[in-house]
Amino acid sequence: MELRNYRYVAYNADKKIVRGTVEALNRNVCVKFLQTKNYEVIRLTEYRSILSKLDQISFGSMLKPKQLVFFLKQLGSLLKAGVKILPALELLSLQQENRLLRKLYFELYQQLYNGYSFSRALNQRPKEFPNLLCQMIEIGEVSGDLPDTILRMSVYYENQMKIITKIKSAVRMPIVYLLLALLISAGMLIFVFPNITDLYASFEGAELPAVTKFFLDAGEFTKNYALPIFLTLFLISLTVYLLNRYVPKVHYGLSAMVLKAPIFGQLLQMNNQILIANSLSQMMGRGINSMLALNTTRNVIKNVIYKDLMTKTLLYIEDGKPFSKSFEESPYIDAIMGKMIATGERSGDIPKLMENLSTYYNGVADLRVEQIRGAIQPILLILVYGLVGLMILALMMPMLSLGGQI
Repeated sequence: MELRNYRYVAYNADKKIVRGTVEALNRNVCVKFLQTKNYEVIRLTEYRSILSKLDQISFGSMLKPKQLVFFLKQLGSLLKAGVKILPALELLSLQQENRLLRKLYFELYQQLYNGYSFSRALNQRPKEFPNLLCQMIEIGEVSGDLPDTILRMSVYYENQMKIITKIKSAVRMPIVYLLLALLISAGMLIFVFPNITDLYASFEGAELPAVTKFFLDAGEFTKNYALPIFLTLFLISLTVYLLNRYVPKVHYGLSAMVLKAPIFGQLLQMNNQILIANSLSQMMGRGINSMLALNTTRNVIKNVIYKDLMTKTLLYIEDGKPFSKSFEESPYIDAIMGKMIATGERSGDIPKLMENLSTYYNGVADLRVEQIRGAIQPILLILVYGLVGLMILALMMPMLSLGGQI
């Protein structure tokens, strides 16, 4: 769908003349949009521009996680208040300042106007609206519970967003500390130690401390071979990236290695288990059969290890094996999760069990992240300060010892 470009002249709320440009589906929609800003339109002129055409081109998803949650909350609240879905989408479109999101909402509005169901309209934009959301919206349409379904999904995506944000925050700071330590160390080796070699050499017969000799040699080596070193590191990183991206076996092996990594692997495993538990509880709790729920969850998950787990579970169920068998066999699933699913199978209430698992993992996520953050950050701070302090000590010790020898 292409938005048209308009130039407008209008009175604002203070009766002052304002001018500007705006994108809209047509003239009537443009007027409505300006009216939402308390503008009284004097003149409205459509214009065409190559730059405006290029400006409408977008890459990737237009809808970020926060925007998706906000959209679902707004839409669910409007529907809950009794507003029909077409007027609700029109209202959200007119209130949207971001032109790309306004275009997206107008597309949904137009598709519903042309007779599409809401779930089908969402399915047309898989980059913006996940498969799980489309499945749940379709169930809400069939059951007549669309407003509550949309609000529940907004809570689901908000929880997912919070968990992912906290995990990223816990991982980000240690990486920053390590990079800081490496940058400071490299800077001192390249720019500081080689420049004081001549100073120490001028003290003939003076013996330098072993730690200073080590850093002087390392600094000289780094200065002489800095370009080959960085080029080699770049080529190794590029090779690993390309192999990971285009060779499935390498990608699988690296994914497994990351999941088994100390500390960080636990965070990633927990995040994927939360995603599985939340997705399955949302779907199976609303009456979706286990096969469809597992298949949809497989499409939602990005990690290849857990995608394979969902595939293995589907194959086991087709062969008549228990739902829990693949979870209990996987080294990347907590024993608690496997045992609870097995318990749910024996009781015949897997949907309720998945809901309990979802609640359990969401509750433990905050505690686990804080524990890991509290354990890692002091260690890394000690590492950074210790490394920098050792280098400074290596610089100062000769000054003190040489002063006593002269």
